[in-house]
Amino acid sequence: MSRFFPLAIGVVLSASAVACGSAPDSPTAPTATLAVPLAPHVSGSNASIRAAAPTHGQELTAVVGVGSGIVNVTPTAATDGSFSAQINVNVHDAPPNTTLFVQRAPEIGRANSADGVCQRAAGAAPWGPPAPNFVTFPLPATGPLVTLQTSEGGAGSVHIDFGALTILDGTQFDVMFRLVDDLTSPTNDLRTGCFTVTVK
Repeated sequence: MSRFFPLAIGVVLSASAVACGSAPDSPTAPTATLAVPLAPHVSGSNASIRAAAPTHGQELTAVVGVGSGIVNVTPTAATDGSFSAQINVNVHDAPPNTTLFVQRAPEIGRANSADGVCQRAAGAAPWGPPAPNFVTFPLPATGPLVTLQTSEGGAGSVHIDFGALTILDGTQFDVMFRLVDDLTSPTNDLRTGCFTVTVK
């Protein structure tokens, strides 16, 4: 047996003791830091390359009247090249036993369609008459207008399986959702903020 063998064993044991001594719960051990990637900086004209806003958990807040809620939009792949999405709308603390029309202001096919500013909802250029600011689902598709009926406690939900328009995959557009109790003179108007949808 080599005379260096006991020395080698001692070095290995010492290294093991040091490694075991710096356990994560040790007060002197370094703590791990979670690296969070930063979103790319974007200035006004570079909006087309900015990170898309999330399409889930978009909060509905009352602009007129009362209530709040959430809108979730999940774009889905369509084999025929059309835009399709699963949309869920939930409200609470809204007026009881009330019919609310589900509307959106999509910005497709015009300038600034994905700049993070919902010009159509505001009736600002390049939108405005004759195009309506908000469109009730399922228009322009045929079928009855989509509504949400609130309960006696002012809560309600609706699921929309939406498909319309031929839009290329990867297209981004801004949209704002709203729920109103009347199509011409609403006394209750709940809206999301402006967010961006990416077509799959």
